[in-house]
Amino acid sequence: MIYKESQIPIIDNSGAKRVLCIKPLGHPIGYVGARLMVTIKRAVHKRVKKKKIIKKGEVHKILLLSCRKGWSRKNGHYIAGSFNYGVILRRDNPLLPFGSRFKLPIFREVRVAYSKIFIMCPNVL
Repeated sequence: MIYKESQIPIIDNSGAKRVLCIKPLGHPIGYVGARLMVTIKRAVHKRVKKKKIIKKGEVHKILLLSCRKGWSRKNGHYIAGSFNYGVILRRDNPLLPFGSRFKLPIFREVRVAYSKIFIMCPNVL
């Protein structure tokens, strides 16, 4: 579960490393598959031509891909992640990620609304 002021690591190659949750969008608590409004707390500056760079202090939306708080699937399995993490979404098209690669596997619950992110991930849990 993610509340206001929760710090979340980012697992894509967008340049952001850690973000601070300003507010969860849609619900008061963020679970897997929820979108969150965040501000960038720690970022790595890359020197890349013709590529947008994420800087510290900017406000973005992220998609939460894993959550330590467990939940039950419809088939009866109880699933819990090892830690919270997410990916930054684009401003022009919020269904696509900002980065192009992911470092960790994601959960199957993301597949419904975010099929492009589901295709890009290395493993699915």
